[in-house]
Amino acid sequence: MFGWLIPFQSSIYVNAKLLGMNNQAQSLTLEMVKALSVTQSQGEREFPNVLHQIMAREDYFRAHPENVWLEPIPNDPFERSNLMAVVRGQGSSTVVLTGHYDVVSIANYGALEPWACDPETLRVKLIEDLRLNARSDAEKRALTDLESGEFLPGRGVLDMKSGLAAGLVALYRFAQLEHRVGNLIFLAVADEEVQSHGARAATKQLQTLALKHQLEIEAVINLDSTSDQGDGSDGRALYYGSVGKLLVSMYVAGIDTHAGYPFEGINPNYLLSSITNRIECNPILADHAHGEAAPPPTSLKQTDLKTHYDVTTPARAWACFNVLTHGKAPTQVLQEFGTEVQIALGEALTTLQARAKIWGIETANALLVKPFALSFEELCDKARDRLGETFDQNLSTFIANLEPQLDVPTASLRITDFVWSQSELIGPAVVLGFGSLHYPAVLLETGTVKTLVQQALLVAAKEQGIFVKERHFFAGISDMSWFGSAQTTNLEFINRNTPAPQAHILNAPLNVPTINLGPWGRDYHQWLERVHVKYTFEHLPELLWQISQKILQHQ
Repeated sequence: MFGWLIPFQSSIYVNAKLLGMNNQAQSLTLEMVKALSVTQSQGEREFPNVLHQIMAREDYFRAHPENVWLEPIPNDPFERSNLMAVVRGQGSSTVVLTGHYDVVSIANYGALEPWACDPETLRVKLIEDLRLNARSDAEKRALTDLESGEFLPGRGVLDMKSGLAAGLVALYRFAQLEHRVGNLIFLAVADEEVQSHGARAATKQLQTLALKHQLEIEAVINLDSTSDQGDGSDGRALYYGSVGKLLVSMYVAGIDTHAGYPFEGINPNYLLSSITNRIECNPILADHAHGEAAPPPTSLKQTDLKTHYDVTTPARAWACFNVLTHGKAPTQVLQEFGTEVQIALGEALTTLQARAKIWGIETANALLVKPFALSFEELCDKARDRLGETFDQNLSTFIANLEPQLDVPTASLRITDFVWSQSELIGPAVVLGFGSLHYPAVLLETGTVKTLVQQALLVAAKEQGIFVKERHFFAGISDMSWFGSAQTTNLEFINRNTPAPQAHILNAPLNVPTINLGPWGRDYHQWLERVHVKYTFEHLPELLWQISQKILQHQ
């Protein structure tokens, strides 16, 4: 397919052949990709206006301009907006098609950065570059893919503007019906790549819209992409749920000492190393559900908090561990980590005591202190017991004066460090909390919507030869977490143990049947990001159409 593409051909000729007869999804993708919308950039802020202009050209929205609009995201530090559109029909049944419009940085394109958002030109230049310089297996595979014409490159072409384009094609097709049953909502959200401000705000925005127009939201279809390094059989997948994510933070308090007298203190670097040794990729801590295993925890950050050089050992250290869940409650995660931490602390001190005796110190008083672990909530209670209401006032003032540009894990570190000082507790100790935004695990296990989706997939396979795998959990963190049915969520517990207020969950997930069906490709977030053309621009819009109509027309 598209074997005609060679580097010296003109862009006009490439356009004509690339788009072919059924070009709507692809042309929309190309137009959206050219509007760079890196997360937290001015481009992200402006993209909803670009998308609004694109949609305003469609006949339905020219006739009903009030049915496509921007929804500002409340309390968003970057003043972004979601875009919402609705095509009305008979009855209250409603399906939502949604995806994010932000993309990651284009810096990793290097010399090809000027063409990162021009897929047609980038394709030619990538082929030229890879023919000369491809060394790794990934680069050689990319060259084969691009020369075949079956893949289209570009930043955001896979993740995930082609998914939005497929959703728009289904929306436009619905709008062209003379007699429409039900309603379709199209929702493009900001900030999926960092903090999901867009999707979190959208839960409230959708509820308000549904109440205003007496709509019954039957299902949400998320349009996020899937990676597949093989033949596409794993990429052509529909997911009934998404993994949950927790960032378990650890503030480790040791006892600092002169480096010449190491047994008179307890080095938090050593304690933290012992903890990491127990937790890193520990299968015992991995979650399992429905025959699928979530990856075990892994460290994303580990450092001591010493900011200068001298011969005193560090007093404090900090670490963050990525935890993916399929249904395990945050309370259970923190409890299991606490158990592992307590074991690791005990083993570490026992080892130090043995080493001290070998060195010739019979009794190292610092090593006789009993270590302990507690949650951030428990640490706050300790500080509040000591200071009363003054503690809450002090904490509020401290948080208000933090630099606004801090990322959430760093803000969590600063806040935990402050509360530790307010408590006047003495180490060795570990404070466990959640260092970033919690993404709830969601899953559509049973019900009418799942049955209707499966029926639509059977029809697509039988009548059109489009075969799609059904899977339980979308492996990448996704906005499904804010629309679907959460497996286990205790928002109060999560917020009390999340030091940074900007990561608190203010709105519960929408709690409606949610699936993910989007494009597939390879190497998203990388300079070789590319999407599979035929599936994404032909099969995916058709699947979205069949599934949404099956749900809307069900009586």
